[in-house]
Amino acid sequence: MSSPAGRGGKVQPAQLSFLAIYNPSLGPTDETFRDQVVFYYSRATVTAKAKRRGKDKEVRRDDELNEQENEKLRQIGLAQGMVDFARSFSNGQPVDSIETEKSRIVLRELEPGWWILAVRVGIGIASQIRS
Repeated sequence: MSSPAGRGGKVQPAQLSFLAIYNPSLGPTDETFRDQVVFYYSRATVTAKAKRRGKDKEVRRDDELNEQENEKLRQIGLAQGMVDFARSFSNGQPVDSIETEKSRIVLRELEPGWWILAVRVGIGIASQIRS
C-alpha cells in the first residue's frame, strides 16, 4: 500500500479556509440574514490581522469590514443554496460534501436547523489567500 509520503511528496495537513455554524431559522428574512451566523472563522481574516500586527497599529477601514462581512454572508448563502438544490434531487436529503477541483466543502446538519459548514481550499488557492 502506498502512502502520500511514499510518492516522494511531503504529507501536508488539511487546513480550513473557513468554518461556520449557522441556523437559518434565526434570520429568516433578508434584513436578518446575518443573524443566522452563530460562529464564523476565516483563515484569510486571521492572516490579514497577523500581517497588520507586524506593521503600525492601523485602524481597520469600513470598506474592509464590509468586504469581510459580505464574503461571510456570500459563503453561507451559497451553502444554503447548494443544500436546497441538492434536496430537490435526492428525496429531501441534504448534501454532505461537495468536492471541486480546487476545494472541498463539507455541510452537516448537526441537529435540526443547526448547520456546520467547513471549507478546505486546495494548495493553489490557499497560497493566493495568504498573499
